[in-house]
Amino acid sequence: MPSISMPRSFAHGAALACLAIAGLIAPVAGATLYALGGNHGPSGGQSALYTLDDATGVMTWVGSLHTAGSFDNTLYNGGLAYDPGADRMYGLGCDSSGTSALFLVDRTDASMVRLGYCYPPNTGAFCSGGLAFDITSGRLFAVGDLNQPPYQRTSLVELNPLTGAATVLGDHNPAGTYLSGLGADPQTGILYANGNKAFESQSALFTLDKNSGAAMFVGYHGLTLGRQMKYSGLAVNPVTGTMYGFGSFSGSQNNLYTVNKATGTAVSVAPATPNGIGVDGALVYVGTDILAVAPGKGVTTPLRAWPNPARSDVAFAFSLEQPGTIVLALHDVAGRRVASVPAGELPAGSHVLRWNGLDSSGARLPAGLCFATLRDHGVAIGRTSVLVAR
Repeated sequence: MPSISMPRSFAHGAALACLAIAGLIAPVAGATLYALGGNHGPSGGQSALYTLDDATGVMTWVGSLHTAGSFDNTLYNGGLAYDPGADRMYGLGCDSSGTSALFLVDRTDASMVRLGYCYPPNTGAFCSGGLAFDITSGRLFAVGDLNQPPYQRTSLVELNPLTGAATVLGDHNPAGTYLSGLGADPQTGILYANGNKAFESQSALFTLDKNSGAAMFVGYHGLTLGRQMKYSGLAVNPVTGTMYGFGSFSGSQNNLYTVNKATGTAVSVAPATPNGIGVDGALVYVGTDILAVAPGKGVTTPLRAWPNPARSDVAFAFSLEQPGTIVLALHDVAGRRVASVPAGELPAGSHVLRWNGLDSSGARLPAGLCFATLRDHGVAIGRTSVLVAR
């Protein structure tokens, strides 16, 4: 299969130029974790944008979220997403009319431009919805309550990044599965969600099928907090692969937690005392470290695998535009690294790496989908997927 393609938003160069002139696109350095939540900053009372220290959970107020006409925008239960190719931060929530909308967010002062309303049949469908940009496909996803048959479950949609319009992909099953938080892993392309299943009270982690919307239960977060993690978004550190979410003590108190991709278990990054910031939903990493995993950085041809599907050995072909220190890593659908092929120093030009189909312990992998990531000095420069057949 071919490696990832450039995000589709690159095709809208004229629109991006206008936004840059308006000051809504700002250069960044490094990877910074951002969050949406209730405003405990200087002006108080509104939704606000924050930065976080992912080692301590400490949050720093950036500004009150506001459009040109109003501060009365409700995004503290909504979502955040970031397209590194276009350097655009998106926010999802309700505007001053109570209608769910997609916004373009200026992360320097939290000002916003409303790009458009999401789902006219149910105006409030995404006021508490999750949002995620998948760098491996260039697609912007959201989850929300569409309030349409079959009832009593949420749905996955794809949003148009220029207009906010929602295309319904499918419902989460079984009935009673409500998902409000969303996050895409930039290393594997896996779409994760937080919520609850089958009317259960405890929060849990899920993975989502990006074509059908079907939810696969991963595991419970294991939290005894008042609001747990049902409404929390998810963010994956683009370098370490660590996933984070918010565990909420109440509507106005929370902590930052790491979330195990394989089990769903959540662990506080600091002593379990609330930080006083009302954040339920939105987390996202922004920065050049994420841009570095965009396709075309360091490779002149896509990463390709054959045979695919594979029953034993797999060959991975690629071309480097400059010398590099190369490692090929393979992850399963839960995001766990199952094998790696260290190549060491390679010159510019065409190369082939071979994987024997065994995991790190020497056991043959079971049938299923694997994600391969090619890295140069730790930075992802190419991706593809392999279907292991038995």
